[in-house]
Amino acid sequence: MSFLENIEFVDESRRTEIEVFLEEWNSTDAIVKVNSSGSTGTPKTIAIEKKFMLQSAKKTLEFLHLKKGDTAYLCLSTETIAGKMMVIRCILGELKLVVGPISTSSLSSYHSKIDFTAIVPLQLEHVLTNHPTRLQSIHSVIVGGAPVSDRLINELKEKQLTVFQTYGMTETISHVAMRKIGFQSEEFYTALPRTSFSLGKQDNLIIHSPDIGIENLETTDAVELLSPTQFSWKGRTDFIINSGGKKIVPEEVEKVISTLIDCPFFVSAVEDQSLGQKVILVIEGIESIRMNKIILAELLPKFQVPKEVVYFNEFVRTASGKINRIESMKLYPDAFKEIL
Repeated sequence: MSFLENIEFVDESRRTEIEVFLEEWNSTDAIVKVNSSGSTGTPKTIAIEKKFMLQSAKKTLEFLHLKKGDTAYLCLSTETIAGKMMVIRCILGELKLVVGPISTSSLSSYHSKIDFTAIVPLQLEHVLTNHPTRLQSIHSVIVGGAPVSDRLINELKEKQLTVFQTYGMTETISHVAMRKIGFQSEEFYTALPRTSFSLGKQDNLIIHSPDIGIENLETTDAVELLSPTQFSWKGRTDFIINSGGKKIVPEEVEKVISTLIDCPFFVSAVEDQSLGQKVILVIEGIESIRMNKIILAELLPKFQVPKEVVYFNEFVRTASGKINRIESMKLYPDAFKEIL
């Protein structure tokens, strides 16, 4: 029996998509072409060797203790590295593959047994809101593709649920590290087997994983390295703001502000004659919310408090739903602004 014949299609409309990927995977070509998300710049096509994709799949199977006969649920597109790797893990680990719709409600609407699934934060939010007990019955749920908000992490804690947040990118063939979030949350990411880390000159993460063709891959992620296999993520070095000589990591400010805001937002900076760069808060939706400088000043150090609040009608997003900060900021000149 071929692998395709053993797939259960909950969403029959995805059959052609899966057939096309399997044809590519089973071809004599040694590589698979994958598009990067473009969340921090221009999307690009990356050629990845199949032998490295198999090794990456093996790492995940080992880390999560998945075994032959387990059921994996696919609700991500195979146009992405995350979706492709779900299929490859099933092929290598001899897991049963169930293909569901690519929607926020996908996991909530499928009620049969699942041992393993990969979802994005929007799908996690939907299942937490509408069917949280669904997560209790799944052995391993991995969440990636975009940051998981503190609000969702707190909801997981309240409902005594634990999932794995992944760290990785297209270049690392999906994830190279994971951390538990929710009920048994961890502040640090742990490397997958045969993977290690070191620090660059800007305290940025460098990845070593020779069996997937990665040696000294320098990232733009600012981290605290706890050991060669564990790190705590701080933010992106290419987003760091220098305001009046103070270095500010936007993601750390966002973590605080997320306790006040439910709508999509991010912290950025614009040029300023006095400070060099001034911190701004960028919110999606003109009528979303109005920020109070006094409240912000109670929660943040003075140099981190946004000097301006900017309202965009709609953010620019990548194909996977991430906010594209760089492209969104190009809307700044025409946005509605308030001085705090």
